[in-house]
Amino acid sequence: MRYAALLVLAHSLSASVIADIRNELSAGDLLSADALATDFCTTNPNTTECAAALSWLARGAQMLNQPAATATYLERTKRIITTNPKEDAFLRTAIGASIETEARLLASQGKRDQALNLLKSELAKAKTFPLQAHIQKTINILTLEGKPAPHLDPSFKGKPVLLFLWAHWCSDCKAQVSAIAEVQRTHKIEIIAPTTRYESVPDIENLTEQQENDHIEKVWRESYAALDKIPHPIDTQTMLDYRVSSTPTIVLIDRKGIVRSYRTSRLSAAELTRLIRTLP
Repeated sequence: MRYAALLVLAHSLSASVIADIRNELSAGDLLSADALATDFCTTNPNTTECAAALSWLARGAQMLNQPAATATYLERTKRIITTNPKEDAFLRTAIGASIETEARLLASQGKRDQALNLLKSELAKAKTFPLQAHIQKTINILTLEGKPAPHLDPSFKGKPVLLFLWAHWCSDCKAQVSAIAEVQRTHKIEIIAPTTRYESVPDIENLTEQQENDHIEKVWRESYAALDKIPHPIDTQTMLDYRVSSTPTIVLIDRKGIVRSYRTSRLSAAELTRLIRTLP
């Protein structure tokens, strides 16, 4: 029992360190994130936890447009992945993040076709649904970022736009509210929150279309009050156009109508602010 308790404690500490690394990266502070990972990997060398930490550094460096650092972190992550047969959540994180980051790095170097070929090759080899979904998400990103935004209302022409693609049953979507409300107060950006019906979700699968519409509106009023003036249409076509496979998905579109950022996870206000400031 004591050994099991120690394992649980070690797992919790590792998860906490990785969360701290992610928070530093979200604030754009790669140096502090690197320091945290270095300390952790010094005491936990060649572990899957260290690989997961390094994979987040690689992802953060790529997002911060530091290709040399990205390549270094990727190489260190891959060394651990290829020599560690231990199968756990940390290893799965490291594998998925390293595939995503390598593809995004290639795309940033003008090698989008090569990046997509890498992703399709890895998708064919992936044996678990979470990894398959992660790779497919990255394919979605690379086929949308840098391209004209699909299904964009003409009234948004010449304005930066944030799309908040959400689901009424999604707890992470509700947790995203405060960050979006903060950037709404501090930046001149159009925000719209399309969603769709989810007939197969438990507890609502027997509702009529109108009943689900009413339920969605009720959830919005109760859980998204800070965004009460943001349009939140039931717009299945937009959800399909942006290939929403997980929620929240956040898309940033520049004044020329080009998709500049496509993220399929919660973002802090600091990270949203950083991304908005990069819009041309």
